[in-house]
Amino acid sequence: MPQENRSYLKQLMPKVFRTEGDVVDFEPAKIEQSLIKETGLKKEIAGRITELVVRRIISSGIKFLSGPHIREIVCSILSEQHFEEERKLYTRIGMPLMDYEELLEKGFSKEKHKILNPEKIHHKAANQLAEEYALLRILNDEESHAHLYGDIYIHQLKYFDLRPYSQLWDPRLILHFGLPPLKNWNITSRTQPPKNLTDACIQLANWLGIIQCEFCGNQGYDFFTIFLAPYATHLSYQEIKTELRRFINEINHFSLISGKDFLKSSIACFPTIIENLMNLDYIDSQGNKKGVYGDFEEECLKIFNAVIDIFIGGDYNKNPFLIPKHLVYFDLNYLYQVKDSYLKLFEEINKTYTPYLINLSSKWIKDTIIRNISDSYLNHGILQKVSLNLPRYAYLSKDEDFFLETLIRYINLSIEILNKKYDIIQKRLTTNYLPICSGSINGNPLYDLNRQDLCLGFIGLNEAVQFLTNCELHENDDAFSLGKKILLELNKICNEKSNQFNRKYALVENTSNGLMFRFARLDYKHFPMKINPKIVRRYKNGEKLYYNNSAHFIKNTNLKLKEQIAKQGRYQYLIQNGVVEQISLSKNKSEFQDAQAFQNFLKYTSEKTQIGCLKFIP
Repeated sequence: MPQENRSYLKQLMPKVFRTEGDVVDFEPAKIEQSLIKETGLKKEIAGRITELVVRRIISSGIKFLSGPHIREIVCSILSEQHFEEERKLYTRIGMPLMDYEELLEKGFSKEKHKILNPEKIHHKAANQLAEEYALLRILNDEESHAHLYGDIYIHQLKYFDLRPYSQLWDPRLILHFGLPPLKNWNITSRTQPPKNLTDACIQLANWLGIIQCEFCGNQGYDFFTIFLAPYATHLSYQEIKTELRRFINEINHFSLISGKDFLKSSIACFPTIIENLMNLDYIDSQGNKKGVYGDFEEECLKIFNAVIDIFIGGDYNKNPFLIPKHLVYFDLNYLYQVKDSYLKLFEEINKTYTPYLINLSSKWIKDTIIRNISDSYLNHGILQKVSLNLPRYAYLSKDEDFFLETLIRYINLSIEILNKKYDIIQKRLTTNYLPICSGSINGNPLYDLNRQDLCLGFIGLNEAVQFLTNCELHENDDAFSLGKKILLELNKICNEKSNQFNRKYALVENTSNGLMFRFARLDYKHFPMKINPKIVRRYKNGEKLYYNNSAHFIKNTNLKLKEQIAKQGRYQYLIQNGVVEQISLSKNKSEFQDAQAFQNFLKYTSEKTQIGCLKFIP
């Protein structure tokens, strides 16, 4: 372009405000260069787009521009010229000004128990940016559409680009190596391994707070009471209880300094040392062998009872501790050996409803526990979850065969998304963007990708079967068998994909209450002619629609309680992660008149069912 034309053009173009705070001349060449760099457009096409942008700016008479404003104009031109993929690559992400202002003025939660502070407001704004990035940049159009439209749901999408999902930690990782448990750590101070119960509880609590910055979901301890038992030697019951209360209080306080509503955590409590750990060496803080864990059965039971007492008592204001989740293992031997402890547990259930009771007599639970026992601190968890909208696939189908074809299509789509997450986290570990997880212990990775589950959740098995058969899961054998057939198909594909990719794909129960409402609401919108009130229920007779969670029966069946859990157990063993059967105490008063009746019910569950986990609710 001749010099005089460039000078004339410069006079026509507005000045540009930069984010750095200064004002500069408009330079069309920078648009062309950024288009080539960010979208991959050829120089000729990028030049043509730039020319159209310049013409529009001149014709509009705009007096001042900013970088974001220029980008908006470029994106508009790209859309008009049918460069939609390039527009997605070139767009800005974040939230509109008014949305952010509303966030500042009104907050984002109407629930009184949720904290609203500057950290959480900034966290909310950043989450929207990260979620938009995942939808625009990481996922392809089919995957993004499936998530937004309600065919599937990608859990914690706002953390998809950076964080694994959840993890169960071996407490010995901290008890043997201190905090953080990495020898070459020099970013912050390190503490030596704990020498007593006070230090052990402080360090175990702090680890859950520290490691939350690299995960988006639950952080918990496996074998909590067992591995902590040696530190309770020679201490009174009251001393043990005091330190454990400090541990639980510390975990609860972390929510105040986090952008999340609360930091999910759990502790797995055994009343005694399980058989497979009886002869495992106990190593003290100096690295010396000091016997085996089987030597500390009495201390383990004291810790087990102390935790129950703490949950019964609640906090200083007598409010129940909602975190950490209190996971309690039971089997026939425990019920007889430590009967008084389980009678006390019934008091906790009646007062707080906090415990999750895990059935160690169920073979599939026991096999899972044994697999996780190791002398090399190999932790395990969930890398990512994607949930399937089973009723949606039924509405799209003509019959059972077509339903299974549709199901397989969305499973394969979900597997592709899970594989993307695996590749992303593998890259984050390599580039040290997960600095703690990238470390190693005794030559083993602290966070081992090969021990993480890539999980498929699902909503509404009951409603899908009901649509296909006109009967709910519990109503007859044909409906129940179809439900089991669907679960077997899901399991089969998980196993096939595990062998194909040499990764662990597994079924998981959905843990998002909101998702049961989301899928039902979207289906009611997109398939109004196929949905009737018998299939999509209204929550507490209100306006909110919902599906039943995962493979659960409806709440009010005509089955007796013991018959119901026996049938549900035949589904639960097919779901490898997080499956919980909820039981209402108020609706089953005759079954739980006293602590002895409760104990008898646990005995029945151990002997006669494959139920993995029980949760008692009001």
